[in-house]
Formats: sequence, structure tokens, C-alpha cells
Amino acid sequence: MKRSKQVLWLSYYAPPMGGSGVQRPVKFAKYLAKNGWNVHWVCPEEGSYPYRDQGLTQDLDSERIHLYRVGGGTPQHSIFGRWIQSMYYALPWKLAARLNSWLYFPDNKVGWAHEAHDKALELISTHQIPLLFVTAPPFSSFSLATTLAEETGAKLVLDLRDDWLENQFHQYATTSRRAQMAELEQRVCSKADAITVINEYTKANLAKRHPTLAERMRVIPNGFDPEDGFDLADESRRQHSETDPSIWVYNGLFYRQQNPSDVLKGFVQYIHDRPESRTKFVIQGDDGKRYRRVVQQAQDRFEWKGYLSHEASLHGLMQADVLWLHLSAMQHIDRVTPGKLFEYMGTGKPIFATIPEGVTAEMLRQYGPVSIVHSTRQEDIAQAVHAFEQQRLQQSLPPVNRSFVESFDRERLTHRLEQIFLNLAPES
Repeated sequence: MKRSKQVLWLSYYAPPMGGSGVQRPVKFAKYLAKNGWNVHWVCPEEGSYPYRDQGLTQDLDSERIHLYRVGGGTPQHSIFGRWIQSMYYALPWKLAARLNSWLYFPDNKVGWAHEAHDKALELISTHQIPLLFVTAPPFSSFSLATTLAEETGAKLVLDLRDDWLENQFHQYATTSRRAQMAELEQRVCSKADAITVINEYTKANLAKRHPTLAERMRVIPNGFDPEDGFDLADESRRQHSETDPSIWVYNGLFYRQQNPSDVLKGFVQYIHDRPESRTKFVIQGDDGKRYRRVVQQAQDRFEWKGYLSHEASLHGLMQADVLWLHLSAMQHIDRVTPGKLFEYMGTGKPIFATIPEGVTAEMLRQYGPVSIVHSTRQEDIAQAVHAFEQQRLQQSLPPVNRSFVESFDRERLTHRLEQIFLNLAPES
């Protein structure tokens, strides 16, 4: 008789929390459940997390997915959570990050790991769960999972959605704090039976730091879910003539570390240089409070929609003519592949990318209809927008590489994760 497929799922971010950090664990869990896995998901209460998306709970509507909520134990879960959050965002981001590094180790979510331990241990014992899957950030979740694996003998799979030690958002308070993090990364990774990462750049850097662990590492990128309405074969996309307005859409927040002001100024210059164009720029996901003044001279061409549900944001992508992707030059940005990249590609739309060189640029070149702009000079941005619009209207852009895009189907990607699980914990 085969043993039922059971996995303990540790993810701080869980619906109805919204945002990009939720998508990966949700889609993995959804398709694992369809393949007969019982997913026992331990997560914290929401606390004062600012982004909610109740619609994401639909992906977890399965009798095989069980959510167990525990106390958060983090600053966001205290009675002063919203005040702490507002104070944090009032500080310059590097100062705020260093303060976090000084006050908390390995991160400010460490309290949730303490809260989750007993519930996770109970579930492993009750359901005889042979396998632990944990996704990070927050990296405090990794410490929790390592402790559980040591206590129970369960196999451990670490999932890195970003680099750990050399994370693009980390600002270490002191050199000793960085050394402490390096030591923790070494200890935790050495305990893992398998390590999944989101791209080859992250894998290469992790393997460079831990060469003896390279054979345990596998790349499983982020992706898009066809069941969310993506269809590369759909020919009903809006077609425009040169006299129709074209809609450029950016999806997501502009993190404080990702300042788009120079690019926005380039868009404004394009509007001034080409008054005959009726291009409209729609930013969905960011309220624009920090950037409205940048586009004030062309404010009628910019629409700021603020935070949207995943469903609503995908609807906006489908209505666009061009999708804008932005990454600012900063430490370790070359190894970052934002989650929106894969949903952009899933639409089959032309992509205008203002990004540094790195793994995202390499992937976009394989995609097809793209313009990659490294310069932040507004004159260069304006010229690049005009050139890309001309190519699009003349239908001279390269075609979408369909086989490349289809490789990021969430169901296919989950199959790769399932194979890792089955190798570590066979059914019989």
C-alpha cells in the first residue's frame, strides 16, 4: 500500500495576504494538491500587512490544502504594527534596512518562527509527514525548518525566492552581522536535502559560496498560471492604428529601492516630443504619491491605479498594448527576476524594459518582442519609446518565442518540484 503524499508547508506569506511573495507558494500548493499531495501549510495571522487579496484564497480551495494560522510575533503583529510600519517607511530605505539588521536576526519576522514551531511539530507527528518545504524570504523561516528537520528526521527542501546573504535589499548594520548571516546560511543550507532557487544566477552565486552543496541545488523559476486567463493563442488582443491611443502598463509597486523617476521623465519627454502620439501610461499597483510631481507636466497621460487584486491586475495586463518592466541599478540586481516578468511574458505582449544587464535581460532576449534600455538619460528613454512604438505599429517586432514562454507554465514548474519531493520521500 502506498503512503499518502504529505508535505509540511512553511510560508510566512499566505492568502489573503497579497503581493508577489504569495504567488509562488500558492501556485505550487495548488498544483501539488491536484496531483494528490496533502499540503499542511503553517502561516501567521495577517497582522498589519498592508496588501490583501481575498481572491488568492480560491487557489487553495482544495480538500488537500490545510492552512494552520499561528500568532505572528513580529512588529507587524503588535498593537503598534501600523505605527511601526509608518515609521519604518518614513526613514531612508538604507537606514531602515540597517536598523532592521541591527534590531533583528536574521530578519524582523523571526518572531513568527517561534510561534510556528510547536504547531509544525504537532502536524508532523500527527500526520507522519516525511517532508518539509520552506520558502523564503523571510529567512527566519529557514531556521525554523532546519530545527524541525533535525528534531523529526523529515527531509528538508529550501526554496530561495531571492539570494540570501547577498540579497539586493539587505543592508548589514555591521560586518559582524554579515558574518553572522553567512554562518547561518552555511549551517542551514548544509542541512538541506534539496535547495530550489529561482534562476541560474542565484544558483551560481549560492554554489560559489557553498561549492560542496551545488549538487543539491535545482533551478525552478517563477511562472504564470494558464488558469488565470493567459492564452498565447488568443488573437483577440486590441489592435491599434497610428491614430488610436496606445496603452502602456506597469504592474506592481515601485519599491523605495527602485526609483523610476528618470524613466518617468523620459516618458514625459516622449509625450512632449511627439504631441501627435496619444500614448497613455497606466501604473497599476502603485498610488504614485512619490512620483506624481515627476510627471506633472503630462499628468493627463498618466493613470495611477494603486494596489489591485491579482485578478484585476491581470485584466489590466490583458488590455495593454505594451508592458513596462523596470529595475533600478543597485547591488546584486543582476540576479533578480521579478515575478511580474513571467506574467508579462505569459500575455505575449511587447515588453519595454528599463533594466540593467543581468538574468532578466537575458531572459527577455529569448522572449522576443522586447526593447531593453540600460540608459537612464531621459533623452535616450524618449527615443527608445518612439522607436519601439514605431516597430509595434509597423508590426515589425520579433515574434513571441512560444516554447520558451510555455516553459514557465506553473503546472509544469510544480511537476519539477514534485519530482524532487518524490526522490526524497517515495510513496512506498
